[in-house]
Amino acid sequence: MEKNIKIAALYIILFMMAAPLFAQQASTASIRIINEFNQPIGGAIIATEDGKNVSLTAKDGTFPLPEIAGGDYLLISASGYQNLRISLDQIANQEIVLKIDPHHMGGSVNYGYQSYTRESITGAVSSVSGAELDKTPSNVLSETYAGRLPGLTVVSNIAELTFFGYGNLSKAIRGSSSVNGNNPLLIIDGVIAPTQYVEFISPKEIESVSVLKDASATAIYGIQGSSGAIVITTKRGHNGKLNVEGYVDQSFQQMTKRPLFINSAQYAELRNAAGERDGLGPFSQFSENDIEQFRLGSDIGYPNNNWFDQYIKDFVMRQRIGVNVSGGSEKFRYFSNLSFVNQGEPFIIADEPDRKYDPTPRVNIGNFRTNMDVKFNNYLSGYMRLTGNVKREILAGGGMGWSIYEQIFQQPPTMFGPLSPIIEDNPEMSNQVVTVTDLDNPVYGMLNRSGYRSIIETNVIAQTGLNLNMDFLTKGLSVKGGMAYQTYLRNETNTLQSYKRVLRGDDFSTLTDFSTYKSFENTPLSYGKGSTFFYYLNLLASVDYNRRFGDHSMDASAHTYYLKQEKEAAGSSNTVLPYMRQNYGVTVLYGYKDRYFLKADYGFSGSEQFHPDNRYASTPAISGAWIASKEDFFDSNLLTLLKLRASYGITANDQLGDSRFLYLDNIRSDGSELERGNPALEAERIKKLNLGLDLGLWNQFTLNVDYFTHKVNNMLINSSSRIPEYQGIPLNYYPKLNDGVMENKGVELSLGYNKTFTKDFSVFAQANFMQAKNKVIDINEASKGDDYAYPYRSQGYALGQLWGYKIDYQNGNGMFNSAEELANSGLDYSFGSPRVGDFIYQDLNADGIIDERDMAPMGYARLPEQEYSLTAGATWKNWEFSFLLHGVNHASQFLSGIGAYENLGKGIFNDIHLHAWTPERYAAGETISYPALSLSPSTNHVANDYFLSSRSYLRLRNLTIAYQLPESLSQRIKSERIRVAFTAQNLFTFDRMRSKYVDPEIGSMSTFQPYRVFNLGLSANF
Repeated sequence: MEKNIKIAALYIILFMMAAPLFAQQASTASIRIINEFNQPIGGAIIATEDGKNVSLTAKDGTFPLPEIAGGDYLLISASGYQNLRISLDQIANQEIVLKIDPHHMGGSVNYGYQSYTRESITGAVSSVSGAELDKTPSNVLSETYAGRLPGLTVVSNIAELTFFGYGNLSKAIRGSSSVNGNNPLLIIDGVIAPTQYVEFISPKEIESVSVLKDASATAIYGIQGSSGAIVITTKRGHNGKLNVEGYVDQSFQQMTKRPLFINSAQYAELRNAAGERDGLGPFSQFSENDIEQFRLGSDIGYPNNNWFDQYIKDFVMRQRIGVNVSGGSEKFRYFSNLSFVNQGEPFIIADEPDRKYDPTPRVNIGNFRTNMDVKFNNYLSGYMRLTGNVKREILAGGGMGWSIYEQIFQQPPTMFGPLSPIIEDNPEMSNQVVTVTDLDNPVYGMLNRSGYRSIIETNVIAQTGLNLNMDFLTKGLSVKGGMAYQTYLRNETNTLQSYKRVLRGDDFSTLTDFSTYKSFENTPLSYGKGSTFFYYLNLLASVDYNRRFGDHSMDASAHTYYLKQEKEAAGSSNTVLPYMRQNYGVTVLYGYKDRYFLKADYGFSGSEQFHPDNRYASTPAISGAWIASKEDFFDSNLLTLLKLRASYGITANDQLGDSRFLYLDNIRSDGSELERGNPALEAERIKKLNLGLDLGLWNQFTLNVDYFTHKVNNMLINSSSRIPEYQGIPLNYYPKLNDGVMENKGVELSLGYNKTFTKDFSVFAQANFMQAKNKVIDINEASKGDDYAYPYRSQGYALGQLWGYKIDYQNGNGMFNSAEELANSGLDYSFGSPRVGDFIYQDLNADGIIDERDMAPMGYARLPEQEYSLTAGATWKNWEFSFLLHGVNHASQFLSGIGAYENLGKGIFNDIHLHAWTPERYAAGETISYPALSLSPSTNHVANDYFLSSRSYLRLRNLTIAYQLPESLSQRIKSERIRVAFTAQNLFTFDRMRSKYVDPEIGSMSTFQPYRVFNLGLSANF
């Protein structure tokens, strides 16, 4: 690993020294690009039609004129402006004027295998620039996507700051279309990256991110394109002078939800109330005197500990510093990025004088990237992309942060501690970690006396290739070949030690009654090593043809790639076996007069998942678009854009969960026979239709509408549900079948407003909405029987549909309010005996027994069916302002665990428990927000519509205010631009959660909640 780091560092240093030597301009002639207000446009991209030369305008809008043939054209694009195709003889007065682009039809979109102008897009694609993503101050790339890419849903599962994206985020494009494999394909600079270990990539090194949503965009990816694709395009160098951007950020991070910790007196009263409802009497847990002493708080023997405040910081700090370097000439172009992040952790570590190590959790992460493009001669060019990161992390206690965080909610406020006092006549019990019965891992011991884990991760992605321009055969023809390699290595040093735990006696009035808990003792540190390694190898080649013939244009590409990935270096499961895939694809886009477009795609791909006879799958697609507003007969000041789009095709999926080689019988070396194989299995094929409309009004408003349908008829499912058990083979060993049917339908809407009033003032706004509803039609599910209220649990419902017991609210509050009411109900519960104050469940099948036969569908799945966002902003002179509101709807989850079920652990009470059912509260007609409390599992602690929580929310994802210093100030330090920006993330959230202390996106109190972030950044260009 250290060798890899040294090689990478040496490579970057040598490159940085050599790059300026190549950065010589080929021509001194220059052209100036301006806008309609006669302002220079810096950063505009000028490319020759054959793509050989790419330049970038300077701050004053000038660029060196490349040497091109007389009949060739220049292609000019800039953010916020319409694309322009212009020949040399059309350039007058050495100036080119770009028109403002109110309908976002300028620029290009990268499909991975090819880039297309926005005007020529025939399917459904959304994209965002790296600069827009950089407004989100996060360590995790996928967190910057939320709300910015219509059609892409990102769900946070773990909000720990130092867990950089390795499984803590779920992503879906237009919902779910199969019960198997719904993860989008990831493509980086044209290469498929079958890994989640890319979250370290910074928006600072990204040019754009595109989301491919329909068959016309993903059919060419064959068996990997069924769930859509996320295409990341990183920045390149351009012809022009050396440009250096330095930047530094300081972030203050704070949890959006700080959990409730009630005081000891409240806790004791609620525990007594729970014991009384269980029939143990009114003071079974704490005496009246104990409660009074807890309330007074004057005796240290009666503690009132807020463990959350003791162990979790109010704010966590993050610092980032970095530099981008870019430039080049016609022969050599380069872009490099180096950055460093220092991320703190929220845990508070005690200062123990006798400790010989520092367990303070912390993370340092360094990123590097270098993109080089070399032109060897007029025919041969090449490229190299090298990126990666080195991450060093210290974890307290040898475990992940969330495991420590969860333990905080196992400690009652009445527990003394965290350490026992000095007891002169019993030194063995002095200064030891205090715990309570059944709590083996008190938080203080985990943080301060359990050792630590030191982790170093290295992640390197390298891409290289050659491009042969074959204009000598026919103009526009080229051949490319390359390879890509990613390696990930994780080395761990574990230092562990045990520590003594002590229990305090039941008498709160004394501080000398401590005893050893179990057999734990203080031990010295022990050391251990561990490592994880995997790699991915891609080989790829393509033939491209891009040519214009007057009013006709042709963009065609044929490619093939081979993928081999090795996940683990050690082990005995099927994950140690390499994955292999082969893909062939052809795409052709024909355009006429830049207003009629017809696109055909074909993919032919296979993997080792299937029998050789069924290994390959065909995925064709056809699509077209018509820009009616470009027609000669169409002249309207009202309707300034009218574009119609349509696509239909087939995508495929070979991701079948963790199972592999399902066409083979699973026969072990000891002769045992397990799962039966099915040689007839094949990849799932999903048919996709997309109909789109782009409408522009008054050169200000833009409306985009897409309707889509997805349907799969050969979904991989189990065959066992319709086979009798007496046949002799265990049902879970029966082979899988391609017999499942599922559909997914939805709509996407986008309404935008874009207006430049003067050279100093402009505004923009865009509202997005998506709905994607799926339905499982057939998965070979056997009916549970006529005695079930709902005999099917999957068929006819959305994937992930929740099931629970309905509460009967006919008596007003849905709870047994008296012994007579309980006795007269005539109900028996199969999962316990209900008490007075417990929920009354509906007997849906009318058999007098509440059991699984009475369970009903409730709410929605965890993945939202609806998502919406509103982004808007304005620029005025040197000021910039923008915000992003983002929300989801039709998403549900059952609250459970700590914070929901009061009986767990030593009983941690949340706001929902504070007004639980009691006879006195019911008789007084007071508000009752929870059934009768209990010290042990009760009939209330099951999935029911009380615990059903809506995960809908509206969140202010981002607020950005930026100011660019006047040139007179920035030039004092020889800078072209100095920009100061303040950004706020997750500033506030509106939700409908039953508990106000649980974030709707996470859905649990006992794990890290999302963070509110305040970030101040400074950047300077030289």
